[in-house]
Amino acid sequence: MVVLFILFLSLLWHPVSMIVFFLVFVAWFFLYFDRTNPVVVFGRVLDDRFVLGLLGIVTVIALVFTNVGLNVLVALIVGVVFVGLHAAFRGTEDLFLDEESAVEGGSVSVFGV
Repeated sequence: MVVLFILFLSLLWHPVSMIVFFLVFVAWFFLYFDRTNPVVVFGRVLDDRFVLGLLGIVTVIALVFTNVGLNVLVALIVGVVFVGLHAAFRGTEDLFLDEESAVEGGSVSVFGV
């Protein structure tokens, strides 16, 4: 989410590019991430790899034609740096739950599920 927010902030000064990338995002969402049935075009079922490749090509073409390739690349690098810093400084000591303290603290389900 942080990387997408940084990408959004980098596109604020390019409104046409933001609209194009929103349309590409909608295409990714509906054609790849949020579907339960295969994509059918003219009675033929399209393979997931074909849909993935086609959406990837459309994304690259959108980057080239809107002239924000460098802007998006810098935004993605900044986002990766933020994710890396989060991973480096995140404390993992309190992620594990001791079974005895879970029972005492009421964190265990009464129904045994």
